[in-house]
Amino acid sequence: MIPSGYEDGTLGSLKPTDGTGDFTFSRGSDISATRVNANGYIEKGYENLLLQSNNFSQWTTNGIDETSGQEGYDGSNDAWLIEKTNVSTRVERSISYTGVSTFSVYAKAGTLNWIQLNASNVAKYYDLENGVLGSTSGTPSMRIDFQIEPVGNGWYRCSITTNQTIGIVRIYPARANGDNSGTSGSVYIQDAMLNQGLVAYPY
Repeated sequence: MIPSGYEDGTLGSLKPTDGTGDFTFSRGSDISATRVNANGYIEKGYENLLLQSNNFSQWTTNGIDETSGQEGYDGSNDAWLIEKTNVSTRVERSISYTGVSTFSVYAKAGTLNWIQLNASNVAKYYDLENGVLGSTSGTPSMRIDFQIEPVGNGWYRCSITTNQTIGIVRIYPARANGDNSGTSGSVYIQDAMLNQGLVAYPY
């Protein structure tokens, strides 16, 4: 095959030259499509399934005050300070997806050092001071993996991978491992994402 030997919907073969070796193709319009990356490996396409993924003022809140324009993990001012004003406070977003997916968010300690992520039937605590995983709750058969990855300046990317039907994702500021009670305290968050697959892809 000659890399340049294509038209929209047709890829011509080098031999034979009479057109019998040509084949037609169509580009997938959903996230199951694949492509060849710069290293020659086949990779799946991906997208962020969460709308308003870094506009937390458009998420549903429960006992949370939000302040935008905070210094982010990427040198921007796109992070958010979320402060508890009640017990079990959270920001949440409805979504409908079935299958293997990864929910992630960048987070940094504020006056609180813990955060909890919840993807419908599975929840996990993350230690934003020491960069370690905390306790897990929810349906064991739906759990696949949990990660906390340092990205610099006290920021971590926290992720939760499950195989289930997700109807809602939630982010809780937490007082301690397994404890999201209390009526005060804050953490920073930025760039939430829900993507198809076993890992958190680039935001």
